Amino acid sequence: MDSEIHTDIFTEALEVFLNQILYLRRVYPSQIFKKRRIYNTPIFISIYPPLNEYLIKVLQMVRELHCNGVLTRVDLLLYKNENEIHERYTFNFRKHTPEDLLDLPQNDEFLIKYEEILRTSLYTMAERLKSLESLPQDIRFKVFFHTTQECFIRFSQNPQYQFNLGISMGNRFV
Repeated sequence: MDSEIHTDIFTEALEVFLNQILYLRRVYPSQIFKKRRIYNTPIFISIYPPLNEYLIKVLQMVRELHCNGVLTRVDLLLYKNENEIHERYTFNFRKHTPEDLLDLPQNDEFLIKYEEILRTSLYTMAERLKSLESLPQDIRFKVFFHTTQECFIRFSQNPQYQFNLGISMGNRFV
């Protein structure tokens, strides 16, 4: 599988997980989400333009960082104020080599096994989130990227990437 296709598939999966968490944790009213079928699973995807614009920017950056092999982690933070984080959802990554792509099932041209893994993950996550306490009404969220220092400097100086998200080097958020 081509690494660019791999990045596209990965980015789509992250979009699904971000939307599903925002819906299940009621960060936004349920009316702004529309039920769709993705990975042969019912998923709730935002139809609210301001949220969609933010998510598009996040996913564009994820795609670029992933393509360049410098994305190590993405955190979705649910917080009331900057010092009061209620929940953190972490997506860890490792840099894939061409050999990793060879390890993927060659006979899974239509990504059936991959879809099955994502479907299981989504159902498992939904079950685990059901038992959590409700969040405060005025909860907010932010997405943080973990990357290299060089990448951080390059992106932090580019006005195209100056929107309300975080990029970190190691454990330090900026």
